[in-house]
Formats: sequence, C-alpha cells, structure tokens
Amino acid sequence: MRTLLKTADRIRERLLMRSYGWTGVEVSCHCLNMAQVRKVQDRWQLAAVWSVDHPVPYSVNADANPSNAEETFGWLSSEDILACGLSPTVSLLDKLDSLFVGNACAATLNDGLIAYRELDLPTSDDTDSQSMVLSEVATEMECDLDDILTDCWALPQNRPRATTTSFGTVSLKRSTAMMLASDLLNAGFECQVLDAMPCAMARATYMALENSNLVIQPPTLAIDLGYQHATITLVDNGRPILTRTLRNSGLLQLLKQIAATFEVSLADAQTLLFQSHSCRPLGPDRSHDFADPLQQKRNDYLMSLVSEIEKTTVYISRTCREFIPSQILLMGGGVRLPEVRQAIEQRVEMPTQFWSIDMSANLFGTKHAGVYAIASALSALAWEGF
Repeated sequence: MRTLLKTADRIRERLLMRSYGWTGVEVSCHCLNMAQVRKVQDRWQLAAVWSVDHPVPYSVNADANPSNAEETFGWLSSEDILACGLSPTVSLLDKLDSLFVGNACAATLNDGLIAYRELDLPTSDDTDSQSMVLSEVATEMECDLDDILTDCWALPQNRPRATTTSFGTVSLKRSTAMMLASDLLNAGFECQVLDAMPCAMARATYMALENSNLVIQPPTLAIDLGYQHATITLVDNGRPILTRTLRNSGLLQLLKQIAATFEVSLADAQTLLFQSHSCRPLGPDRSHDFADPLQQKRNDYLMSLVSEIEKTTVYISRTCREFIPSQILLMGGGVRLPEVRQAIEQRVEMPTQFWSIDMSANLFGTKHAGVYAIASALSALAWEGF
C-alpha cells in the first residue's frame, strides 16, 4: 500500500508540473522574492508567492554599521551577499513544499549583483562574439576566463557599422553562481537556470502583454524599481533591446533619507514611504512640500526618476528609431510607492501600467503583483526547453 501511495504521489506531481512552472527566486539587497506561475488554457496565472527578508546582523562586519543595530531584518550590500552567500536567509525557507509545486527553481541576482555592460566589438560570427565578450569581461574584472560566466546579445544600431557591433552583456563570477545554487539546494530547491535582469524583465513584459491578447506586442519600456537602483529595459516582442541602470534612483537611498529625517529604522521608513495617502501632483509649485518633509522627499525622488526616464526615451528616439516604445510597464519593489504610476504617466506622457497577470488580484491586488514580476518570469523558464 505504501508503495502504491508513493507511486500515486509521483504521478500527481508529474501531472501538476505539466501546467506549473519552476519556482522563481529573485535575490535583491532586501529580500528573496519567490513566485510560481502556471498556464491555464494558454494564459499565465500567478499560482503562489512568498518573500523572505534578509536577517540582520548578516555578516561579521554587521557591528560596524550602527544604523542596523536595532534592525531584525534589513538591507545588505552586494559585498555582504557575495561574501556570505544566502545561507542566513535560506535557513528561513522552511515548510515551503506545501506552497510551491516541485523543487526545481530558476534564480537571478538583482540590484547590480549580475553586471550589465555594453561593448563594441569587431563584427564576427556568434561563436567568436561570445569568445570576445568573455575575454573582454575577464580582462575588465581581472579574472581568469574559467572563473567568469557571461552571455551577450547584439544591440540594434541606428546606423549599422561594417566593422563593429554593439553587444549587451551580462556577467557573474562562477564561484558566486555555484554558491547561490548550493545555498538554494540546502533550502530544498534545485537551481536549473541562473538568469539576468534584462532577460527576466523582457520575459515578464512578454507574459503580461501575451495575456492582453495582442496580435503584435508593441515596443515597451519595462522599468524595475529596485532598492539599489532602477533598471530600464526596452523590450520588443519578449526580446531585450537595450538596458539602462539608473544608479541614483534606488529606493534604498530614499529610505535612508527618510530614516535620518524622522530618526526611525529603515523598516519603519519603508512603512512611512509606502503608506497609501495620496501624493500631490508633480509640478513647478513645490511650496506645499515644505509642510510635509515625507511628501517632499517622495516628490524629489519621483522628479529625479522621471527625469532619467525622459533621458532614456530621448536616447531611444535617436539610436533605436524602429523600437520607439508606446507604453511603460512598472515592476519591482517600487510599485508600492504611492502615485508612482500617475507621476510617470503625467510627465513622460506615455500610457503606464503596473505589471500583472491572471490571478494577481486574488493574491494581493494588481498593484503589488509587480513586486513578483521578475520571480514570475523566472518561473516561466520551465517552458523554454532547458
């Protein structure tokens, strides 16, 4: 009887896995965001989500940062994560086997932990291009070729050149990738693929637009509002065209300003930042902000963010004229910022929406679904034949 029950459980799991994706794991400086999607009648559905904040103190150097002394969970530097791995965080991932189907997962490192570069290299075939990118990145990182993992793709050129081609490249030390896979394995998840942010953002965009039943997906500006920085990726039919990292547009910088102003922890600063009272419209008249320092800092952040988005759209209009975006899709932790969609849509003058797919509203409301956009895109890798 016990053997028959085990066999029945295996058959059930295989049947479920035909419609369920892997567990997607997005690692940021603040937390792990996890999601699993499924396909029902060729439509994407959000099946399960989970988040785990990084515990603090995290490393042996934590005592050197007194601002974290009263924090139970918090924000890490890339050095903390790369030095210590995810062991302290994944130790909190217990009893998730009842939430996610299967133990296969795909992962990515956000907040600049996987480096993105653009390189101009001599025009050649795909094999030579990969080798040249690997050599160039290894030289820049001062590492041996065997110690680096890279991927690249050709970027569009407004004026094609006969002798050189522009490439978007992502890279990561092999030791970091192995450490991440090992830590996830200790938590019960077998990592199948390590993805990069531009590719995950493009896939998340494709999923959201595919559910919209569009015959042709228009070029879209996907914006991930992360903690260390915002990332902008121009997406055409599920393909990343170009990526820009806005290093001065991260939520963590804003949280630190709020924490210092109100003399509160970063966690309390985040609660203040995301509270749901309405922001006043952005505009030249900022006199009312001085009566509300929180409102002032929010609006300063939004003004800076919008300015960088506008610069990116101008750059695209000059260099990628065949991929002029017609809409903006917002994802990442910053989707919880009050009025962020309205502020961007108002100033950039482009339709702007939060990322969502079917069943998003059933879990926590369509606005906050964008927090799990990247993890959902990682889950969808299960259908790409790896």
